[in-house]
Amino acid sequence: MKRWIIAGLSVLALAMPAAADVPAIEFAKAERPSKGVFVLPVGKGGELEGLSKEADRAAKGAIAEAITMASFKGAMGQTLTLYGVGPFSAVLLVGTGEGLKSATDLQTYGGTVGRGTSAWKANVNVVVPDAADVAQDAAIAAQGAMLGAYDFGKWRATAKPAAEPTVTLTFLAPDANAARRAWESDARAVTEGVFFARDLISTPSNIKSPAWFADQVVEMFQGVPNVTVTVLDEAQIEALGMGALYGTGQGSARPPRLVAVEYKGGAASEAPIAFVGKGITFDTGGISIKPSANMWRMRMDMAGAAASAGAILTLAKRNAKVNAVAVLPLAENMPDGNAIRPGDVLTSMSGKTIEIINTDAEGRLVLADGLWWAQETYKPKLAVTIATLTGAVGGALGSDYAGLFTRDDALADRFLAAADASGEALWRLPVHPNTFSALKSDVADVKNMGDGAPGASFGAAFVMEWAKKETPFVHLDIAAMAWQNSGNAVDPKGAVGYGVRLFDELARDYEAK
Repeated sequence: MKRWIIAGLSVLALAMPAAADVPAIEFAKAERPSKGVFVLPVGKGGELEGLSKEADRAAKGAIAEAITMASFKGAMGQTLTLYGVGPFSAVLLVGTGEGLKSATDLQTYGGTVGRGTSAWKANVNVVVPDAADVAQDAAIAAQGAMLGAYDFGKWRATAKPAAEPTVTLTFLAPDANAARRAWESDARAVTEGVFFARDLISTPSNIKSPAWFADQVVEMFQGVPNVTVTVLDEAQIEALGMGALYGTGQGSARPPRLVAVEYKGGAASEAPIAFVGKGITFDTGGISIKPSANMWRMRMDMAGAAASAGAILTLAKRNAKVNAVAVLPLAENMPDGNAIRPGDVLTSMSGKTIEIINTDAEGRLVLADGLWWAQETYKPKLAVTIATLTGAVGGALGSDYAGLFTRDDALADRFLAAADASGEALWRLPVHPNTFSALKSDVADVKNMGDGAPGASFGAAFVMEWAKKETPFVHLDIAAMAWQNSGNAVDPKGAVGYGVRLFDELARDYEAK
C-alpha cells in the first residue's frame, strides 16, 4: 500500500464559504430580556412562555398584541419579524407548535433562526426552548443554525475575500459555560463533518476527479490526531485484483483511486466500524448512457464517499472513543473506447465474477471491491455501505427516507434508532430470496442488473454478495436524500451531506456500550 501526501490541488480557485457566509456563535446565561435584538419561541396558538413572556412584559404587551394582529399561530417553523417593539430593536418570533421533542427539532429551530436573521448586522440573542431528553439544547440549536447557513459559493476567477461575520447568534442557556463546552468539544465537530461532505459533493466534476478527491481527503486530515490516510493508485488497484473498481474507471482518462481514512479513538484491540462509500465522481452511465436531463447532478454520485469521510472527520474532531474507518472506492464512469461494455465479465477482488448487463449499474461494482478490501484489511465489527445507488429507492420512499437493507433485525433497530436521533431518516426495505436468485448469471457468478427484479432491493442483494458471513452488515441507499432541490431549515438547496449525522449518532451508540 502506498501513502500519498499531496499538496497543490486544482487549477481553478474555489470560492469556499467565507466567514461572512455563516454566523458567529456565542453563548450567554439566559436572563430576562430588556433590550436589543431577540429571537423568541412562540408555542401553539401564539402562546408566550418563560423568557418570551418576560420579553412581552418588557415591551408592555406589544409582542402579544402583534401576534394577535398578525394571526400568528406559532406553528412549527412559522416566523414573524417585528421591528422597534418596545425596548427591542428587532424581534424574530419562531413557532414551536406543541413543543420541541428532539435534537432534530432543536436543529430545525436553530436553522430557522439562522435563516430568519441572516440579513441582520447585529448581535442576536436567541432564547432556546427545552426539548425533551436533550442535553445542551443551546449547543444543538447552534449546530442547526450553522448547518442551515451553509453556502458552497461559486467558481470565480478571484475568490471572495474572507470577512468577519456580520451576524452573531448568542444562544441563551441556563449554564452558558456548559453550552459553550458542548459546542466546542462536540456539536461543532458534526457541523465540520457535514460541511466537508457538502464541499466535496458540490464541487464540479471537471475538477473532482478521483485523484482530486483523494488529494482533498489527504489535505483535510493532515495533522488530525489518531488518523491515518492511505491512498491506492490505479496500478495498486489492478495488482490487488480489484477488477470491478478498475473496470468501472477504465473508460475515463482520469483513473480510479481507493482511499482509506482510519481513525483510532478506541481501545487498540477493538475492531473498527467500516463505512464504505460509493465514490463515482461523475456518472454518465458509461456505454449504457443516461438521458441528458439532469445528468449535471451526477457530480453528487460520490455522496456516499463524502459522507463516510465527513463522518470520520466528525469522530476525530470530537475525540470519539471508537475505532472507525472510511473506505472510499473512487472512479469516474465515462463512455470512451476503453470503457466496459454490456456483456463484459469482470473479476472482483474476491474472485467472484460479474456479468455486466448495464454499465449504469456501476456503483455496486465499486462497492463490491471496496467492501471486500475493507473486510480483508480491517476485519470490522460492522460494515456499512452507503451509496446513491438506485433511482428505484426514490420511487419507493420519495425524498423522505433513505433505504435500509440488512439481514440482521437487531442491527436494523440500531440504525433506525440512530436515524430518529440524528434526523437523517431511514426506512427498512426487504430483500426477498427471489431477488438473490435473480443475481444468477449464465456466464459468470452474478450479474449486475436483473430483469424484473425490484431495483433498490436488487442493488442491495448484489452488494450483500460481498459481505462475509462473519461481518455484521448494513447497506444504505441514499439516492433520493443526497441532494435537496429546494432546501429546508437545516439542509440548504444542493448537497446535503446525508449520512454524517447518522454515522456520528451510530458511533455514539457504540461508545455508550
